[in-house]
Amino acid sequence: MRRIVELLAEEAASTAGTKVIDINTSDLLSGILVQFKGRNTDTTPTDHPAAMVSKIELVDGSEVLYSLSGKEIQALNYYEGALTEPLAYCYINDVDAVAIFRLNFGRHLWDKALAVNPARHVNLQLKITHNKAAGGAAPDAGLLSVFAMVMDVTDASPTGFLMAKEVQSYALVSSAHEYVSLPVDYAYRRLMILSRFADKQPWEQYNRIKLSVDNDKQVLINNMKTSDLLKVLAMGAPYTEAIMGNGSGSAIVNFVTPCYGTYISVSSLASALASVLVLQSYGGSVSITSDNDEYFQALVRGMAPHGAIELPFGVASDPATWLDTSKMASLKADITAGASVGSSSTCEIVVQQLRTYK
Repeated sequence: MRRIVELLAEEAASTAGTKVIDINTSDLLSGILVQFKGRNTDTTPTDHPAAMVSKIELVDGSEVLYSLSGKEIQALNYYEGALTEPLAYCYINDVDAVAIFRLNFGRHLWDKALAVNPARHVNLQLKITHNKAAGGAAPDAGLLSVFAMVMDVTDASPTGFLMAKEVQSYALVSSAHEYVSLPVDYAYRRLMILSRFADKQPWEQYNRIKLSVDNDKQVLINNMKTSDLLKVLAMGAPYTEAIMGNGSGSAIVNFVTPCYGTYISVSSLASALASVLVLQSYGGSVSITSDNDEYFQALVRGMAPHGAIELPFGVASDPATWLDTSKMASLKADITAGASVGSSSTCEIVVQQLRTYK
């Protein structure tokens, strides 16, 4: 039997901190959905609502099985084909800014071959680090809820699960190389690089990428331009979302998810919106000037969510085609920064691997 269970009923999360939830179930975990709501007190956005959750971890005692920031999870969800819901972000006073994060342990929901089996672990816990003031429009209250998609052990016999982790975060320096030693313990389904900074496109932050095995014995990506990779790689349908706000008569910076090839169309939202000016600025931010105290809705479409690019390995649904690391001594990335990166900006490296049960 397949069902959805409530791991955490909606509770107040107005004080910044880390919520620890014991996973007290013997059912197989196909996925976990985390929802965070911040009640806005302003119409000028603080940051993207995903910023309200800085980290979500699944741990087994001291061992980390999954560890990503909210923005990293949303970017990964796009490349997994598991778009977050709702695809609408609100920056209106006294309305919730809602962010959704999906932790997927299989290739798809209810995957019988890949899922977390609690019986193969000792002390499973979910840790959610949050701060309602970090995103939305100056929220003064937060609400947190968590749901799990589970299967009976008689319904499936998983051989492992998909493990996702941030393996490195570093400060970007213009034109500098960053050499990253990647783990070679499990096969790779995908590698993701991301850097989000206002007014910057991804290729302006991380400009070239090289990926090589055993000191260039095999070069998987040969110092390719990020701008070329963004075009060459099959990225799927554009990321689509809506944002809702309230005009002030002057320019207001609104935060959106896509950071490349972004298109925005603004319309009235139950109000008499007479004029609007949209200034595209890339980097997940857009300046909107509209009539004072008139509500608007903007349809947003684009690529590279949260400044992320995916480097896929093989066919996403076929583990036999994924990058086998069993005979590798090393797997290294050489990432060259753009000529003029954003001040105090960072770059993150995320891996999704096939964690097998031995």
